[in-house]
Amino acid sequence: MDITRFIIFFSILSIIYFSIEAYTLFNWKKFVKRYALDIKWYKIPLILSIITLTVTIFSLFGSLFLSFNNQIRYITMFAVAIWILPKLAIVPILLIKDLTRLFLKLVNKKPNQNEIDKSKRKVIEATGWSLASIPFIMVSKGLLSTTHNFKVHSAEVKLTNLDKTFDGFKIVQLSDLHLGSFFDGSSIQEVRRIVNSLKADLVVITGDFVNNDPNELKVGYKDLSNLKSTFGVYSCLGNHDHYMKPNQHKQLLKGLNNANMNLLNNESKLFNIDGSNLNLVGIDNIGMRQSFGNLDTAFQNIDNENSTILLCHDPTNWDKNIRNKYPADLTLSGHTHGGQVAWEYNGIELKPAKFVYNQTEGLYKNGNQQLYINRGIGTVGPPLRIGVEPEITKIILKS
Repeated sequence: MDITRFIIFFSILSIIYFSIEAYTLFNWKKFVKRYALDIKWYKIPLILSIITLTVTIFSLFGSLFLSFNNQIRYITMFAVAIWILPKLAIVPILLIKDLTRLFLKLVNKKPNQNEIDKSKRKVIEATGWSLASIPFIMVSKGLLSTTHNFKVHSAEVKLTNLDKTFDGFKIVQLSDLHLGSFFDGSSIQEVRRIVNSLKADLVVITGDFVNNDPNELKVGYKDLSNLKSTFGVYSCLGNHDHYMKPNQHKQLLKGLNNANMNLLNNESKLFNIDGSNLNLVGIDNIGMRQSFGNLDTAFQNIDNENSTILLCHDPTNWDKNIRNKYPADLTLSGHTHGGQVAWEYNGIELKPAKFVYNQTEGLYKNGNQQLYINRGIGTVGPPLRIGVEPEITKIILKS
């Protein structure tokens, strides 16, 4: 990983962290003083804040410069997530309150204190802080349950040029394993069990096997090696598979090869059933300031009369580089994690990922070309998912 970029990123992250912590603690201290609570109610959060900051620094730098044990990394990120992330929901509430008060002062419309029932004010403010605990519950649920609740999403995809021999051909897709984001191998064991139970004709993995260390592969090596399908397992690389030194990258490629991942690095594979053919193309990562992929090289040996499936980690390539330019009938991608965090209630949804990506998850179609984005298995950053369950995709091809 580029150290300069990391330092810039870490500096920005630190400023945001300090601002959120300072502002939250400032408001909490006022609350404690106003209602004459024991000073320990302020000191304990202050101490926890300092400890969490230390853990955050240790985790971020340790993941780059130390050989971290998976369990240590998971525990530190767990602690950081459960303490810091809920405040992203608390701070806006506090800001609205403080800005309203400031506005009233500026326009000289401060309410007469005698007209306000102080007991009601106390109840309202205490209720506000109680409601602020809800995000902590949501994050805890995301850490402890949603993150490991693997869900099978099914999609029937009709391809114009698909030979009838391949009608019903079953592809199972995994993506964004991020093996370093799991405490141990039990989650990957469950993924392997589900995948093998689907009895696929072909299993594909669309990149980001690890976060930034080839040693993370050890967590799921045995289970990846035992994924079963009629035509085996084929894969491509993602941006995180390059966040390491050249010698480490070679080590990762060797591990993937030994695990029978059949990496398609700007190349293609032809599948034949009773004289009928299906093209599978895979490219290295293009995106996130990386340009390892080469679509011209990857497509140079394919027969356009056959249907073609493309493995491409970053779905932003579909609009930029693939659609209407290369004969990819179906592009399989990942990368977005479906946003990893989203809220949906009674038809109303909030998905931050939609502000970043044109396509975020599921199936998209434009003319005769289609794109499927898998929501991923692992996580980036805090090991949690809220409202976005990890996905195993079952795709049935139809002629």
